[in-house]
Amino acid sequence: MPVRIVADGHVHITNRVYWEGIDPWQPQPFGFDYARAAASGVNVVIENVAPYGFRNFNYTPRQALRLIETFHRVAERHADTMGIALTADDARRIAADGRLAVFLGIESGFDHDGDPDVLRALYRLGLRVVQFATQTCFNAYADAEIDGPPSWHGINDRGRELIATMNELGILIDITHATAPAQQQIIAASRAPVVASHVSMAAVSGAGMSDDTLRALAAGGGLAGIIGASASIGARYRDWLAAHPDQAAGAAAPVGAMVTFTSSLTRAARDHGEFGSWLDEQARARHQAAFQPWTEFPGAAGAVPTADDWAAHVRHVIEVAGADHAGIGLDLVGGRSCVPQDASGYPDLIAALERITTAGNVTKVAGENWMRVLAAAVG
Repeated sequence: MPVRIVADGHVHITNRVYWEGIDPWQPQPFGFDYARAAASGVNVVIENVAPYGFRNFNYTPRQALRLIETFHRVAERHADTMGIALTADDARRIAADGRLAVFLGIESGFDHDGDPDVLRALYRLGLRVVQFATQTCFNAYADAEIDGPPSWHGINDRGRELIATMNELGILIDITHATAPAQQQIIAASRAPVVASHVSMAAVSGAGMSDDTLRALAAGGGLAGIIGASASIGARYRDWLAAHPDQAAGAAAPVGAMVTFTSSLTRAARDHGEFGSWLDEQARARHQAAFQPWTEFPGAAGAVPTADDWAAHVRHVIEVAGADHAGIGLDLVGGRSCVPQDASGYPDLIAALERITTAGNVTKVAGENWMRVLAAAVG
C-alpha cells in the first residue's frame, strides 16, 4: 500500500545547525526540527538554507555553499532517518523506507547577481528549489516585497533567462517574497508550475496573496503553501498588532536586522580574512537574536490564531482555485508567534483540514499537491 505523503514545502533548520551547532534530529525547545516533524507524520520537506544578510557584502554564494555543505553533512550523519531527494520518485522511495525525504531549497538568494553558472553549480550539489526573489530588493533580476524600493517593475531580462535555466535544469521556482508584479511575471515566464511556498491569503486575513495572483498561480499548475505565522494568517491577531504598534515593531526588529543587515564597512583590497571573520561574527549575532523562543504578548492570547484559522486559508484556496493548488508551507522559525507553535503540531493541521473538506482533498493538501508540482518541475 502506498505511503501517505505529508509534506511541508518550507522548513528551516540548516541555518541553526550552522550557527548554533544543534542536532536537527533532537527535539528543539522551539520552532522546527526533523525529529518532531517526523514523529508527527511528516515524511517530505523542502529544507531552505538561507544566506541572510550576506547580500550587501557580495558574500551570498560563499554563505550558500557553507550552508549546503552543512546540509549534506547532516544528511550523511543521519542517513538512517533521512535521505536527500532529487526527484519526486526519490521522495516516495525514501518515504516508503520510513525515512524523511528532504529536498534542498534556498531562500534569500543563491547569488544576487544571478549568474547562471553559479545556479548550475548549486544544482550539481542537489539544489532543487529556489525562492526567485530574495528577502530584499537588492538583486539583479527581481523585485522583492521588502527593503525596497523596487527596481525592475517585476523581473527583467536576466530574470527571464534565469527562469528558462531553472526550467531547463529542473529547479522548482518559489515566488514567495516577490512583489505582486514580479510574481505575475514569473508565473507567465515559467514553462513549469511554480509555487508560493509560504504565504497567506489576503482575502482571509488582510495580508498575503491576492486572488488574482492565486488564480494565475493555479492556472499554471502551481500551488500556495499556507504559512503558519500568526501575523500573516490571523485577522484578529493582525488587529491586535495594529493596536499595539510599538510591541509589534519590537518583535519584528531582530528578524529585520538579520535579513536586511547592512554596513559601510567593505573588504580591503589586500585583506587576509579579517573582513570575513568580522562578517561572520555579525551574522552569527543577528541569527542568534532572531532565532529565539517566542513569548506571546501579554493581552494577545485571545487573538492568537488556531489550526482552524490556518485551515481557513486552505479553504479559500480550494474555493477560488481548486483543491489541487493548496499545500502546507509553515515556515516555523523562532522569534514569532506561529500555528502550530512547533513541529509537533502537524496532526492538528490535518485534523483542521478534515473539518473543512473531503478526505480526498485532505490527501492532496497534506502532501500530494507538493508531489505533483515537484514531479512536474523537478522530475
